[in-house]
Amino acid sequence: MRSISFAAGMLLSSLPAALVAQSNVTGKVVDAYNRAPLSGVQITSSAGGATTSTADGTFSLPCTTGMEVEFRVLGYDTFRTTVSDCSRQLLNGLTSGTQNLNAVNVVASREAPSVSQPLSVSTLSRQELNRGTGLFLDDALNAVPGVRMERRTMSGGQRITIRGYGNRTNFDGSGYKALLNGVPITDAEGVTMLDDIDFATLGKVDVIRGPASSLYGAGIGGVINLQTLRPDRAGNAVEQDVQVGADGLLRSDTRYTSVGNGATLLANYGHQDYDSYRVHSASTKDHVMLLGDFRPSERRSLSGFLTYAHSYDERAGQLDSAQFFNKENVGEPPYLNNDGHLEMETLRVGVTHSYRHSNRFESVVTGYLTGVAREDVFAVGLNPRSNQTFGGRAAMNTSFVNGSYPLTGTTGIDFQKTNQFAKGYPYRNKVAGGVTTDLETSTMQYNVFSQWDVTLPAAFTLTAGASLNFIEYAIEDRLANSANPNHRDVSGRKVYDPVVMPSLALLRMFGSDRSVYVSLSQGFTPATSSDAVIPFTGEPNEGLKPERATQVEIGTKGSMFDRRLSYQLALFDLMVTDKLTSQSVFDTAGKQLYAYTVNAGDQSNKGAELAASFSVLPAPTGAITQLRPFVSYTYSDFKYDDFKSNNNNNAGTIDYQNNSVVGVPKHVFVGGADLGFRGGIYATGTAEHRSTMPTTYDNVHDAPSYTLVNARAGIRRDLSSHLGIDAYVGAQNITGALYFTMVFLNGNYSGASPAIYLPGPTTARPFGGLKVSIRP
Repeated sequence: MRSISFAAGMLLSSLPAALVAQSNVTGKVVDAYNRAPLSGVQITSSAGGATTSTADGTFSLPCTTGMEVEFRVLGYDTFRTTVSDCSRQLLNGLTSGTQNLNAVNVVASREAPSVSQPLSVSTLSRQELNRGTGLFLDDALNAVPGVRMERRTMSGGQRITIRGYGNRTNFDGSGYKALLNGVPITDAEGVTMLDDIDFATLGKVDVIRGPASSLYGAGIGGVINLQTLRPDRAGNAVEQDVQVGADGLLRSDTRYTSVGNGATLLANYGHQDYDSYRVHSASTKDHVMLLGDFRPSERRSLSGFLTYAHSYDERAGQLDSAQFFNKENVGEPPYLNNDGHLEMETLRVGVTHSYRHSNRFESVVTGYLTGVAREDVFAVGLNPRSNQTFGGRAAMNTSFVNGSYPLTGTTGIDFQKTNQFAKGYPYRNKVAGGVTTDLETSTMQYNVFSQWDVTLPAAFTLTAGASLNFIEYAIEDRLANSANPNHRDVSGRKVYDPVVMPSLALLRMFGSDRSVYVSLSQGFTPATSSDAVIPFTGEPNEGLKPERATQVEIGTKGSMFDRRLSYQLALFDLMVTDKLTSQSVFDTAGKQLYAYTVNAGDQSNKGAELAASFSVLPAPTGAITQLRPFVSYTYSDFKYDDFKSNNNNNAGTIDYQNNSVVGVPKHVFVGGADLGFRGGIYATGTAEHRSTMPTTYDNVHDAPSYTLVNARAGIRRDLSSHLGIDAYVGAQNITGALYFTMVFLNGNYSGASPAIYLPGPTTARPFGGLKVSIRP
């Protein structure tokens, strides 16, 4: 349990004298991220006192100076603190996880419990994010049903697929929208680069699975909202985290926090080195984060953050099947000879202002600016790029709850623009050839959105929304000049017709803890300006159409047995038309030279997703304070429909009708358990199994199944009111399974076996760390 605990000494003067005389410590428990009061929190002390928070989150507990207080409620991380002054009132903010469907989540600026939302949404808490090393998001994200996160390098090159959507490229992420503290990481081009995100400082991650275009605009796969952690305690504190592991893993975080009455500040510097278990795959990252939350009044809040990141990740290329199954520690010679790598430098700034005008109206306005410079060196090319993205979002949350049919809604506008400068050079043995691409692109997308919930008789809620989306881009070809008379000018402007994306859902509550819903939603993903030109050759890529998708979903979610059992079950059919797909070009030796985008056809993704957890102990008893097994299962029956190898429609075009979608295993199972013991001792273990999956459109070639087993154990406690520690050890891939961190899809097998596997380590990789918190 994470907590924001700060003194409100000015309030003591308003407490009744009798209350002070009782030597009780008083306080309030709220959700750390939205400050909603939490009732039913079990609060116990080492002095023998016990109580439960009331409907408005308040509590009072007999106090002895130096006693340890524990806050526990199902669905939230357990937290313990030492009371140094019984006269100081506490405000404790707890962080929820996937298992708590009654916790309030934020979806497009609106707050509502997950159980009342007619869509598939999962939340990962700090505890769940730290079941592994806590440094790589895929350790936690791959436990969410329907979600797959891969890495091309040790700490970068992430690709995320949601319900089988998002793997059209082997490089940058596409098809979903990612945000950090509500600010888009995904640029106006629809491209998501996560190399510059410091996963070690995340406190909460919300994942929406399936189209959410009526609230978030373009993007068929869904939404991933990353939220940075919040300070733990009142006053000032300095924390030092150090983690070491196999293969030269070293992570250091130096953090300063200050929490006062109405303001929270956090500054963090993180440095990470990883030599890697593989040749030419070292990684170095530096992250700086400044975060501030200010509450000048009960009606107004202002939050802002600034992040700076520099990352350098070496690339060794991929392995072919023989090399992968033989566990060879080799790289592709073109990558090694070119010193293949990706270097990125990013500055990101975001500010959000919220103001509650009345009980009916609340405005939320966000503005942001991002600057990125990157150098991408691969097997046969060099691509330096820089871009600047800026934008804003303004929403009005509206509530009319006093009528016969209570009505709540969100209406607003979202704007984003990206200016990019990109060049391309042939590159062999670290020698660049003449420039083949020199483009300046300007991409702009904006949408007007509105979504409303109306409460109907018999506990039904009808949700309806839509967005009107506008996307345009302009390309300026700087190679079109008098020095290149034979160069084909690819300059131009593309304006897409306005696109309306509706959504409609009906939800039925059963009590306050269970619901059943059916929903219909649509989404779209346009071809970007980078798709319009083949970077390696500089040739135009004309005639691309935007993808469109319609999803039908039936689901149920909720909790039973006094909220000890939490579950989510969803059945869906995601139908995608005009699928944008990466078409690779290989040399005669089977090595991939480059890729470009085509409209290949349609696909139908039918599937089922289940997640459940059960708190075996309703209350801490004896030596064991927590025993919570958890499980998730994903079934994917994804097929191509009128899907072709290319858009040439000639004798060489192959139809892949009814073949299984590449890159998606039919079965994924994740299971594990979280344990807690007296004295702050904890342990967690996770097993993840993925079945075989096709890697080529013809379904002739498969990537093998594998099972990963990971574990972590440690002790987290306050040694005094001024000093706390968290010491832990763990290991990844305990059984030494053969697995991959990414597979390049649709390799060409007409010649030599293509290099497609990015291997994971094939022996157990231990790690350990120590966090020390010093509080004056």
